[in-house]
Amino acid sequence: MVEFLRRTAVVGRAPSLPSSMSSLREDLLRPSLSDPAAVAAAPYSNQALFVTAFLGGPVAAIGMVALNVWRLGRVRRDAAWLAASCACYVVARVLLSRSGPSLEPLLSSWLGDGADSVVLRLVALLIALLAMGCHRREQRSTDLFDLRRPSAWIPAIVLIVVGQFVDVLLARWIA
Repeated sequence: MVEFLRRTAVVGRAPSLPSSMSSLREDLLRPSLSDPAAVAAAPYSNQALFVTAFLGGPVAAIGMVALNVWRLGRVRRDAAWLAASCACYVVARVLLSRSGPSLEPLLSSWLGDGADSVVLRLVALLIALLAMGCHRREQRSTDLFDLRRPSAWIPAIVLIVVGQFVDVLLARWIA
């Protein structure tokens, strides 16, 4: 490298960079922030998702995530893990409903009387956390470009009521 610098200093011209370094420089000059137009619409806030998941359970959490997926235009990309979330909820509900005598004393000793409610809320919060992780780039872009977020009050209230209703129906249907 020293010899390369001496030769170029004698000739009096600026040293040319090797091709590998010029490709690195091009990568550094490429913009890394996404365009605000790339976000189809501003997503609902993470706070709305968390509150909906906590109060409404897994059905409400899946519903709020589905609304965000649709708003962001990520239906094809997020369909697999959204279906996995639905399957996780159904498996948890079946285990809580069907394994009554064997699982109930164990859960009651750990979590108290409302153990099945606590387990379902934990499933809902896990779904919300996964959604927050998957959509963090869109959330960051919304915050960075100061996009106006839609009000989540009406969808959240509807999803909380529907989530509780569907959970009760599914629990009775399974049992």
